[in-house]
Amino acid sequence: MIKPEAVIFDMDGVLIDSEPIHIEIENKLFDKLGIAVSAEVHRNYLGVAGDYMYQDLKTRFGLTGSVSELLQFDDVFRCDYFRQLKLLTLNKGVLNLIREIKQSGLKLGVATSSSPALATILLERCEVLSLFDVVVTTSEAGRSKPFPDVYLLAAQKIGVSPANCIVFEDSPNGLHAAQKAGMFCIAVQTSSVEVRDLSASDSMIPTFEEISLRQIAKLFSDNHFPK
Repeated sequence: MIKPEAVIFDMDGVLIDSEPIHIEIENKLFDKLGIAVSAEVHRNYLGVAGDYMYQDLKTRFGLTGSVSELLQFDDVFRCDYFRQLKLLTLNKGVLNLIREIKQSGLKLGVATSSSPALATILLERCEVLSLFDVVVTTSEAGRSKPFPDVYLLAAQKIGVSPANCIVFEDSPNGLHAAQKAGMFCIAVQTSSVEVRDLSASDSMIPTFEEISLRQIAKLFSDNHFPK
């Protein structure tokens, strides 16, 4: 049986039930910027980095200020919001799976479109930061999902081949990024935001509550093929 060597998690929506909060924050930010962003346009930004979002918003609405200035404004507002948030929770079942993976000796990573500062805040608040071998952000990798850079960098830092990595994702952009990196991608239907087309995944699970490392390793082995 072909065995995986690392498991990499997307953060928002997969590890942490934070996507509804991000949407709420972004609506507040859009109000502050004086723009009206439709729900349809807003959906395009799920799973991507802020530089992609603000470049698109500049094109659509003629926003003044550079993308870097808008990103700084966003990051300060978003970090403050999450610091003051009373309740922030992991998705059900994910902590048990993380602990099982850790105990097995497999490497653990996070690959996220959130900023480094925000990723640290969220993972620390959920008391899981110390469990991961690496936390990589798209700003560090250079390009947003759906480009594969963040997943390739995570594999490089962990020290394993991309072909030996399992990824958990919940957005089409994230799925495409993981698959372009040559990784085995499992879609998780944990998002409370909307139903998405996750059919591009290699496999799919409804939640983390009834999945074990043994089961995901079998999915990997049964479906693994050279990419």
